[in-house]
Amino acid sequence: MLQRIVALFVGIILFIVLLAFMPSVLDSIHDAQVDSQTDAGLACTETPMDVVLTEDLWKANINSVTSAFDDQDNVLTATAYVEATKTLTVTGWVTPATTCTIIYETDALVDFMGAGLVMGLMPLGYIAALIITIGGSIWGGIGVRRGVIG
Repeated sequence: MLQRIVALFVGIILFIVLLAFMPSVLDSIHDAQVDSQTDAGLACTETPMDVVLTEDLWKANINSVTSAFDDQDNVLTATAYVEATKTLTVTGWVTPATTCTIIYETDALVDFMGAGLVMGLMPLGYIAALIITIGGSIWGGIGVRRGVIG
């Protein structure tokens, strides 16, 4: 009986530890998937303006633009992205005759076939580990009679 209580207790503690580390693990997975790209010295005109990026925006998502500003530190906002031409549309106040800098995320795993898929599935594997941990501790905690199930 004591073994079952210990198994349940250890399983719950392990579940809590895995849950506590989940944000760090998910951030690390994301950091492994992306690289930061800085395009500086881009000519700024009136907004909205279209800027052609040197690399593909990660997952063609404008939320992957981490920072956009001109040389007067006016903040720009990404509003649209055309994947076929790598064209990003930005809006915001721009001082005439300035240059802009855009910092965005690109795919870090583009050279490694299949790595993006594996990294994309890792959060699912981590969640599965959480479920298996709590399920296993409950299974061990309630006990199984010999001969009925295993």
